Amino acid sequence: MATLIDAAEFTSNEVYQIQATDPVEGAASGASFSGTGISNQPHQQLANRTAFLKQRQDVNISNIGVLQAFQALFTGLMAPNGYLKIGVQDINKGLMQYVVQWGLMNWGTPQSEGLYGPYSFPIAFPNACEIVIPVTLTPEKPGSASAGDNVIMVSSSYPPNTSQFWVWNNQIAGTDASQGFIYLAIGF
Repeated sequence: MATLIDAAEFTSNEVYQIQATDPVEGAASGASFSGTGISNQPHQQLANRTAFLKQRQDVNISNIGVLQAFQALFTGLMAPNGYLKIGVQDINKGLMQYVVQWGLMNWGTPQSEGLYGPYSFPIAFPNACEIVIPVTLTPEKPGSASAGDNVIMVSSSYPPNTSQFWVWNNQIAGTDASQGFIYLAIGF
């Protein structure tokens, strides 16, 4: 038994409809439709379409796997002390995850000047913490003469590591320093 050889191609509105007046004609040298024969032509066209759709489906399945792997690079925790992992194609390091973390450290009352910590990140950075940006929680009300005189800083003597960081509570003027801080940390 001979079989039709399919080719992965799609031609819209081109499946031949056998007419009542068409003679039965199988595949043979010199038969119509380039040797396929009038009776086999619709089957050949449908086989070609099926091969075309199968080829596209195989590509789609492969692409879905790639997209699912990329989607898995995005995870996080939306909380007062949380994080977001972002999949990135870094121009120097290739495919990797950037990690952005944030948190709130509220001491409840203004604290004296000095080094405070260590404070733990919500999760450890897999490789390195590149930057920590603390923002002061000032005890003064807006408009107060001493508002903004309290500063939280990252100490150069105690740089952040992959799991924790320290801050310096700086008292510029007045009798007390900050009562805490909010921070943003970025690493990978």
